[in-house]
Amino acid sequence: MTLRDVIKGFERDFHRVHSTEYALNLYANSQTMALLAKSCDAAPFLFYGMDLTQGRAFDAEKDPYINHEMDKFSKYIYVYGIDSAFMTEFDEYGYPVLDEDGDIFPLTLLIDNKMRDGSVRLAVPTSDDSDDDTESVTIDSPKYVYA
Repeated sequence: MTLRDVIKGFERDFHRVHSTEYALNLYANSQTMALLAKSCDAAPFLFYGMDLTQGRAFDAEKDPYINHEMDKFSKYIYVYGIDSAFMTEFDEYGYPVLDEDGDIFPLTLLIDNKMRDGSVRLAVPTSDDSDDDTESVTIDSPKYVYA
């Protein structure tokens, strides 16, 4: 089982607990993001995750802009999102199709280096992304070797 498959299971668990919402953000530290990239068979020049620049919560206005500016000077190509486990329709090129009516979008990959290796946190911006201690779901990945 790949880490990507495990995360898809986490997404399904998240939706079972929060039946009216789908996870939109995935937080992990840079080491776990590297493991996710390897699990997705990403090329070595692809770097997974967006740095948080405004604390431990994603700022949807500032973080993408700041990361885009940093990307201009990097030798890597940054991957800021992966398909959701709930994206089950694909276009003629094999790319997942967004389901805006169902609120199903790709997972935004966010780097929080204060998290432990092997841990991920799924969140929805409306509730779980604030800096206060509102409800969040942190799931420690099992101690397996991921392909």
